[in-house]
Amino acid sequence: MSTGRPLRKRAGDTIASSEHAASQHAARRSGARVDASSSDPWNAAVEGGRRLELAEYPSSLLLRVANVIHQEGTAVYARKHGLALPEWRILARLSESAPMRLATLCRVSHFDKAQATRVLRGLTARRLVRTSADAAHKHRRIVDITPSGRKLAEAVLPHAIAEQQKLLRALSPQERRVTFNALRKLLAVYGTEIPAPIAASRDQPS
Repeated sequence: MSTGRPLRKRAGDTIASSEHAASQHAARRSGARVDASSSDPWNAAVEGGRRLELAEYPSSLLLRVANVIHQEGTAVYARKHGLALPEWRILARLSESAPMRLATLCRVSHFDKAQATRVLRGLTARRLVRTSADAAHKHRRIVDITPSGRKLAEAVLPHAIAEQQKLLRALSPQERRVTFNALRKLLAVYGTEIPAPIAASRDQPS
């Protein structure tokens, strides 16, 4: 039987309601959307037909994440060791897998041949890498890292590892596992996969 008196809200309900209203007000002031789908846009797009904004495209978001990491993390510690970002990317790959064919280096480092050649020219001038012709294939170039290049790479590597650890610690153990497998699935859509480490002996001159 109703008494005609309004139900009294619990303190927790009042706090939660106030926080929700405050967050919506802040979002409106900043011009952000306050609809529920904004926090789960991909499911809203697939299951509800919601139109994704450009910034929400998986491709755009992944590219943004990669660019921010490179610019705010990788490029910073590379510069402290006198390396531009493209130089560190190549030197790091060579420190793991050299000697290797130029074509393989381009493929696994995501450089086109012209860009890789320009970067290698600078690294060669600093005696950090060396290139040579493959005796068995005169049109094939072999790229190797020099002792000076390896020493520099080993100096940079702890900073690179620390930066990756910082990213991984931002995720819970479950999020790390889910994110890694999700990225593998996205690569598989286009018939590719996370490259396995290249054994130097497999890519040496024949």
